[in-house]
Amino acid sequence: MLGVVAMTTAPLPPVTRRRPRPSREVSGNFAAIVVINGLLAIGLWLRHGGLSTNSGAGGAMTSIGQVTGLVGAYLVLVQLLLMARIPWVEREVGFDRLAIWHRWNGFAATWLLLVHAVTITVGYAQSNRASVPGQFLDFINHYPDVLMAIVATGLLIAIAVTSVRRARAKIDREAWYFVHLYAYLAVALGFAHQLAVGTDFVDDPVARTWWIALYVVVVGALLVWRVAQPVWFNVRHQLRVSKVSFESPDVISIYVTGRDLRGIDAQPGQFFLWRFLTRDRWWQAHPFSLSEAPRSNRLRITVKALGDYSHDLRSIAPGTRVFAEGPYGAFTAEQQTSSKVLLIAGGIGITPVRALLESVDVAHGDVTLLYRVEHEQDLVFWGELGRLAQERGVAVYPLVGPEIGDDQTDRLGLPALRSMVPDIHERDVFLCGPPGLVDVVVHRLHRLGVPRHQIHAERFAY
Repeated sequence: MLGVVAMTTAPLPPVTRRRPRPSREVSGNFAAIVVINGLLAIGLWLRHGGLSTNSGAGGAMTSIGQVTGLVGAYLVLVQLLLMARIPWVEREVGFDRLAIWHRWNGFAATWLLLVHAVTITVGYAQSNRASVPGQFLDFINHYPDVLMAIVATGLLIAIAVTSVRRARAKIDREAWYFVHLYAYLAVALGFAHQLAVGTDFVDDPVARTWWIALYVVVVGALLVWRVAQPVWFNVRHQLRVSKVSFESPDVISIYVTGRDLRGIDAQPGQFFLWRFLTRDRWWQAHPFSLSEAPRSNRLRITVKALGDYSHDLRSIAPGTRVFAEGPYGAFTAEQQTSSKVLLIAGGIGITPVRALLESVDVAHGDVTLLYRVEHEQDLVFWGELGRLAQERGVAVYPLVGPEIGDDQTDRLGLPALRSMVPDIHERDVFLCGPPGLVDVVVHRLHRLGVPRHQIHAERFAY
């Protein structure tokens, strides 16, 4: 039976020191720019008359359609900006939080554009004393740019539907990714429609110039950070698989080497999007965290066989070229604010936690690791964890048992956490695992009095 890995008095090895945290002015300025331009969009509509412009039958519905269309189109631009992976924004805000913003902003944009389509059609129908179906057909037959907008809206609805949790669980990652690529087509079609028939842009050259400038900035950010930077990174570093080793029957570690790896600005706890350039894998990019601190001669990721793709990686051949994008994520020691640290890993969530053990900045003996798995054979890195426990004075608790239970009896329940980590409210807590486990444990940490700024969570959605 596995027990706690005891602390020793071995000397503390050199620690990868944290760089100063990026200023919170970065995320504040980013949010301020987004809000200010959103207010400008609404101000543009008010400047052109707002509700007073459309009087008579259908006027109110038409005005609602105009403002919802304008704000919805702006939120689509924000959606693209959230996808741009601007490094200083992503590092400060965190990939998890940006993903949440991206999700809810996408739903808001889709609903606003749906309301726009319905209210504009109803408003015009009332004004022309026509039926709603008749007005819709009139749009298609006599407003060619409206047809582009209809196609764009349909694409955005398809993207939103496939992003709903239940639908997302039923389709594989590649299908979901290719559906989302149609967002770029939707944006292009919508942009053409806005400039052709948008009442706020047709007769106002200043507004038209401002709107075009927004698109230029956002598209420029996408081209720089989604295209140019990854290409330059991979041309510079020439990454290849050097070795594949089994950590357990269903978990492998992939070692990657390349040129000038010292120049890779990656921190323990971060992840990359990895493409293995074989005939059947080159088009698939998957996120995997570094499972050890970056070395001068290698990077290591560790993958559990949870689907066809991850299962097939066991046969990847040494020498295979690798295309990586990153590093991404704010799950790093840069977030540390306390002198003591608690690390909690659920299942394969141990991978970034294992890397963090090499970089958290604490005195000897002030680190505790709680490692939750369902079966004893699911424990990986056990030898490495034992060595780090001896070198850094880490108390490692292997918590083996069934899925997470109630607050009182679970191995990560309130009594268990109080017993294993009596000073838990004084520690920074780094938590990584499946979303269900992370959400439950975060709630328990709040109940135990751990301040929100000391909780740093990363969700592994399998």
